[in-house]
Amino acid sequence: MKRNKKKAKIKKWHDYRSRKIGKSPKRNKRYNPNKNPIYKRRRYEFVEAEPIVAPANICILKETEKSLNFFSELRRERNISKIGRICFVQIDISRVVEFDYSAICVLMAIVQDLKAKKIYVRGNFPDNKKCRDLIVESGLLTYMRDEKGKPFKKAEKSDLLFIEKGAKKLTREDNKQISDSLRKAAKYLTGEEKHLPKLRTILLEICGNSIEWGDTTNKEWLLGILYEDDKVTITITDVGKGILKTLNQKFKKVFMDTLSLKTDADILKGAFVQKYGSSTREINRNKGLPSIKNGFDTGVIKNLKVLTNNVLVDFEDDTKTRIMRRGVFKGTLYCWEVTNETIKKAI
Repeated sequence: MKRNKKKAKIKKWHDYRSRKIGKSPKRNKRYNPNKNPIYKRRRYEFVEAEPIVAPANICILKETEKSLNFFSELRRERNISKIGRICFVQIDISRVVEFDYSAICVLMAIVQDLKAKKIYVRGNFPDNKKCRDLIVESGLLTYMRDEKGKPFKKAEKSDLLFIEKGAKKLTREDNKQISDSLRKAAKYLTGEEKHLPKLRTILLEICGNSIEWGDTTNKEWLLGILYEDDKVTITITDVGKGILKTLNQKFKKVFMDTLSLKTDADILKGAFVQKYGSSTREINRNKGLPSIKNGFDTGVIKNLKVLTNNVLVDFEDDTKTRIMRRGVFKGTLYCWEVTNETIKKAI
């Protein structure tokens, strides 16, 4: 092999420079075929957080603040356990004796959002049989794992529809699923499948807002339908920013509201009559909230309740409206009922 003279000159220059500054010349070590190879062991991080103990009553509409504190702890970084690359949150719901459907939907939305971030939720069963059956029938176990990290058996009676979109649009398939869910609800109450355009419009407006401005990992929202004796309960859950965080309130209106000592509940009610603009300042936004309020006023829906940020507004009974500490809940929950009477007005 022909010697590279240029390379030899460069080595000679580097040797001269090293001796000049008082250092020994560096040379690559020769390969030793008899030397045993050294394998670096992979280090696995192990972080074990304490399980989050749920309160006895997880009812958002009754024990609101206690339930929201539990959900808030579920999303805190300090409660995430880690074994290698597997991250999970451990919850203990064995002492729960009452669990309403709205709370189950919020819990499912949080579990799904954590799952999108590759954080799994592990838990156990309530000791109370009635509460345990409700959790099994609701479909919550579809998105959870047991204490050993194994998936639960899937069983559900209520209709649950997760829709997530990064394109910020409701597809034709999404519209079809919503329409099918409403026809099924109408058949349960009246015995006949009926198209409910007014109720469908409300759902599309709210769900469109949730996908576009929800600020969750996959822009998802959850539509839950619970079939009861003489009514159907519909919930829409979004665990993003919440309504009060996304409102773009003009300075003059905020100043006047401050002078009149208006609360967060008053500001939220103002959003339902299109008093405030959206966060993008577009005139075509913020139609979902007025549409749901109009549906309640015209009798398309009844017993409307809205929970967002630190406010729970009961449109049926204003005395049950509550204001809690700020930051207690991140997201929005809509809950209303549909009966035989409302279906006649929804056609």
